[in-house]
This record gives sequence, structure tokens and C-alpha cells, in this order.
Amino acid sequence: MNNPIELLQAEADENDQSYFRLLVNGRIKYVTIDPGLYNVEDMCFGPSLISLLPLYQLANGILDCVQNVWHETSVEYTELEVGEKLRTGIYEVKCHLFNEPVVIKFARFDWEIQYLENETTAYQWIEGYEIGPRFLGHLREDGRVIGFLMERIKDARHAGPQDLEACRQVLARLHDLGIHHGDTNRFNFLVRGSMAVLIDFDSARKCDDRDALVREMELLPDSLGDLSRGGGGGLL
Repeated sequence: MNNPIELLQAEADENDQSYFRLLVNGRIKYVTIDPGLYNVEDMCFGPSLISLLPLYQLANGILDCVQNVWHETSVEYTELEVGEKLRTGIYEVKCHLFNEPVVIKFARFDWEIQYLENETTAYQWIEGYEIGPRFLGHLREDGRVIGFLMERIKDARHAGPQDLEACRQVLARLHDLGIHHGDTNRFNFLVRGSMAVLIDFDSARKCDDRDALVREMELLPDSLGDLSRGGGGGLL
């Protein structure tokens, strides 16, 4: 095969459609495979999958994208040097615009776009209020926006019960803006020193119901003390 192809992400299922994101000659392509056509193990092994797919199949239709492009900076995915995977759809990268590694969060597949749309808008709401990581720009793929770049929070850890006051302070700043976070589990707070920041705003919403905001704050001690949830993987 003369054309270099790299498997970037896969969502494979024996009983349902499987989805793949590939880099083909420097361009991102998406492939959907119906159940029963190929063995799941073969599809999840890059060289094996590539040998199964004729090049004529590697063409994209009309794909959804993030609509709220509010930041002045945008970067193409193929311009980045992708490094460590932190969580699903979240990677540390090197970008020519920044002196230190940053983090990208993006929709791997079309159905994840709405979550990134929600979170992109939430970062616009909190811009300048020191609530979450700094939003550094939009992430594009062949021109369409699929995610964003954000600050890498170094030397941080996930919150625990001992960090209640720091977490209350940052959550209060969010509530002062009339925003309900929607998922205040301890893995969505990063603590560095005596300060905490919030992450994962895909469930955040504008909220004029003061009782709902009060309730979210009241449940914070339980959220920080709940060790039953499996964490979100790596830190930002």
C-alpha cells in the first residue's frame, strides 16, 4: 500500500456498528463498519484494519461541527504533535503557538460533537473568572471545529474530602455566574496547593433556579467523599 494510513481512534462493537477515525495522507477520515463483517480483534488492530479497507471507502460525508467559535485562536489537528492520552478524547499535545505542552479535548466521532458544543460555550461563560483551565483556542479538523485546546494543569491531583473549602470556593464562583455544573464528582476538581479548578463542563447550563444551585453546593461534601466512582483517568 503506497498511501500511509494510521488508526487514531476506534469504537468497536461485535453486535452494533463500529466506528473508526483514521489519518490518511495527512487528512482525517471516518469509517463505519456494520456488525458481522469483520472480527472485532482485527478491526481494533491498526495494520489489520487497514488491510481490510479499500482506499475508495475512506471518504467522508457531511460531518457535524462545533458552531460556537468564539475564541480568536484556532489550530488544525494535523499541526499538533500528539503525546500522552489523559482520558478518552483528551490528550497532551505540543503546539507551535505555545511554549509548553497543552491539552486538547475533542469529539472523536460525530455523536460527541454536542458535548463539545456545550463545553465550548461553558468556557466562554467562565472566561476570565479563574474557574477552569484557560481556554486556549478551537481545535479544527479539515476546517471544521471538533474541540478545543486548554491549559495543562501541572502538579495537580483530584480532590478529596480534605479539599472541601477550596472546592466550595471555585464552585461558588461558578454559581455566582448563574451556572450549574451538573457533575461535581471529585474527579472534576483539580487541586494544586490550596487552590482548586473545575473541569468537564459538558453538563454545565445557565440556571436561574437558586434552589438548584444551593442543592449542588449542599451535595458537594458527599461528592468529594464518594470513592465508588472510577476516576476520569489522567489529570489535566
